[in-house]
This record gives sequence, C-alpha cells and structure tokens, in this order.
Amino acid sequence: MNGRQLPLLQTAVPGPSVAAWMERLAAVECPAITARRSGRAAAGATDPILWAEARGANVLDTDGNRFVDLTAGFGVAAVGHAHPKVVETITSQAGRLIHGMGDLFPTREKILLAERLAARTPGRLQHSIFGCNGADAVEAAIKTAVIATGRPRVLGFHNSYHGLSHGALSVSGYRDGFRLPFAARIGASDLRLPYASCRACPLGDTHPGCGQRCLTYLDHLLASATSGAGDIAAIIVEPIQVRGGFHLPPEGWLTRLREVTRARGILLIFDEVFTGFGRTGQWFAADHEGVEPDLLVVGKSLAGGLPLSACLGLPEVMEAWGATKGEAIHTSTFIGHPLACATALTTLDIIEEEGLVARSEALGAKLLADLRAAVGGHHAVGDIRGRGLLVGVELQRDGRPWAGGGVAAMQAMLERGFLMCPAGAAAEVASFHPPLVVTEEQLEAAVAAFAGWLATVQA
Repeated sequence: MNGRQLPLLQTAVPGPSVAAWMERLAAVECPAITARRSGRAAAGATDPILWAEARGANVLDTDGNRFVDLTAGFGVAAVGHAHPKVVETITSQAGRLIHGMGDLFPTREKILLAERLAARTPGRLQHSIFGCNGADAVEAAIKTAVIATGRPRVLGFHNSYHGLSHGALSVSGYRDGFRLPFAARIGASDLRLPYASCRACPLGDTHPGCGQRCLTYLDHLLASATSGAGDIAAIIVEPIQVRGGFHLPPEGWLTRLREVTRARGILLIFDEVFTGFGRTGQWFAADHEGVEPDLLVVGKSLAGGLPLSACLGLPEVMEAWGATKGEAIHTSTFIGHPLACATALTTLDIIEEEGLVARSEALGAKLLADLRAAVGGHHAVGDIRGRGLLVGVELQRDGRPWAGGGVAAMQAMLERGFLMCPAGAAAEVASFHPPLVVTEEQLEAAVAAFAGWLATVQA
C-alpha cells in the first residue's frame, strides 16, 4: 500500500471482525466513551471500523478493507500516515534517546525545535512552552495571559473548541454539555463573544454592509466600565472555526480584532492547533492577513503523528513569567519530549521539501470548486466553504441546518470507502480535511462518492 490508492472494500463495512473487538473494548474502556456506539446506533449508524495500518492517505482496517482518509486522523497526518522519513526519524531517534527530563535536563532536540518554530511562526513569536496535545498548549496560553496581565479572565467565542481539560473548557463555546458537569470546578462560564459566522450572523446582520458590527460590539464591551468585562486578560480565537462548523471570518476581521485587543491592552491568542502547518494554504491561518498574535497555540500535525503541542509567545509576554525560583511553576514530565521533537523537525522538513503548503492551496481550491460544481445546487446543501485542504459542506433540511447531517454523511461515505468527520454544534457539516499528500484522483473519487450519496437523500 503506497497511500495513493482508491478505496477497496472486500467485506461489508464494518466487517465481521469488528463486533467481537468492540465487545472486548466495552469490557475495559470507560463506558462513557464506548457508549457512544448506542447513540450512533440510534441515529442509524453502526460500529466503527478498526484501524490496522495506514500509509499516505490510505487506511486499512482489520478486515482488509482499504479506505481514503479525508480526516487526516483528526488533522494529525498532514504529511500522510507513516511517511517514510517520519518512520526513519522515529526509528533512529528511539535508538539514541526516547525520553529526557524536560525543563530540568533538556535535550538538543527540544532546543532545535524551539529555534525552528521561532523562525517559522508569524511575526515576533519567539518563546515556547511545549505540551503533549492542544489542550496542554491552550492551558499554557491561558496561564501566560494571566501571569502577563495580572487579570483573571480569558474570553472565547460562540462555537469555539479549544479542548476538554478544565482550563480549555473554561474558554470553549462549542457545547455546554461538555462544560456543565464540571462547572463547579471550572467556575462560572465567561461571556461568549459572537464569532463572524456571516452566513448566519448571530447579530442578524449581513456582510459586508454590517461594518463588522460584531467587533464594534466587542469594542464596546471592553471599553465599558459597566459591562463586566473590565478584568479580561486575553481573548482566544480560532482563525477558522473547524469543529464548530467551518466558519471563516470575512477578510479583515482578524486584523481588526488585533487592533481592538491591542487598543484595550488585552492579549490575543490564536488557536491554530487545527489550522497550522499548511492546512489552509499558508503556513498558518494568521498569515492570510499577516496578523501577529501575542500567543499562538499549535499541535496536531506538528510531529507527524506523535503527541506534541506548543504555545509560542512574544518575548515581552513570555518574559512575564520571570526567573524560576526553585521549581518551575508550569512544566510536565514529557515537556519537550525528544522523540516527538525530533519527529517534528522532520515533519517541518517534509512540509517544506514537498511543497505541501502550496499543494494544500492548489488542491483545496480544486476540491472547493469540484464540490460546488457537483453538489452546490442540491436541496440538502446549504453552503460549501473552506480554505486550502479544509473544506466543509453545510447540510440542510427544509432550509435549516440538518442536525446530524454530518453523521449521516460520515456513515454513508464509510460504506463507500472514505473516512470523514462531522462538524458543527449540531453535527450539520460534512468535513473534508485529508492529508496534504492526498492525490487529485483520491479527491475526485471522494467528490463523486459524496455526490452519489446526496443523490439518495430525499427532500
């Protein structure tokens, strides 16, 4: 399997091996996780497939079925699954040094990656704090903002997703159900700001005639002594909301958000865990407008499949932590893990050497055009939007968002040999974010399969 092949289904999906494996999983996994099966079954879905092998943009399951991965493994496999250079680096590094001692006795790999990220990320972002996943990096950004400003609150946006740890939940606006069971420990929910979801403006306006009133409203809140927003350390934003529904703010919105926060002495955090490292056709979504945040959060595709994340900040912001007095007040056992850092250096090399940023831009434009041509007028399609290899199809029924439409698309595409994920607070979006090494032929087959499924959807 070279990773560039089309689907090949040799059994029904899911295949005969799955049921027994899922029963074994249910016996040992937290019931809250495995119990999601019952929810899927109620919606007409079945058990998942079990991954056995993956390479490039292909995945093999335990029944020998071959799929095209339109998810990049939740956005992680930007350079493709099991890229030969990634595998070589993991093998070589594992033979020398797998684990170090983080902040106490650092490794060369950590230092080299910190230097590389400082050179590659937008603007003057220079100092880094490493973590293992996106939520780790979000927590580091929140702590940094509080330390730097002396103020306690960080505001997020409607539909935002920043992870499921306590700190990340406190600034997320994706679903209240994720946060409410832990509200007593997280504290009262902060205000959620209206994101520039121009297709369905939360303020009822129409772009561009609105004059970006959502930001005028934000500026008013931050300026008012009676709005309850006087103790804000930072605002955290996804330059493109992915899990929240593939919402792309209009041109100039991020630039003006930067202006508003800077004028009010509030830090701006960009969460680019999903959008970073070429996914949108630029190295970072911030690069589309040339915006420099105070703090940048990255992860997912950074280490080619290994768990690694980072929070990067401007020197004047990060210096607020001050000199360590005894033990560091923010660290972890696996911080700057040498195996992951070495793999990240190789991953960045691959992105540059194979021109994957430009490839994402070109293939993404073709995918967007092909989807619009194939299904743009379908009664179940409300909108098709995206940037680079990050494209979402908003599904509808009777002119309203189709709750669960993304789940129905996921199941239908699985049966056709393609892996995809739903997005949106009501799972109303079918999402396309394949590895950046996906082929044109694989994408064309995916569009044809998606159009074929929609042809079966009744009005």
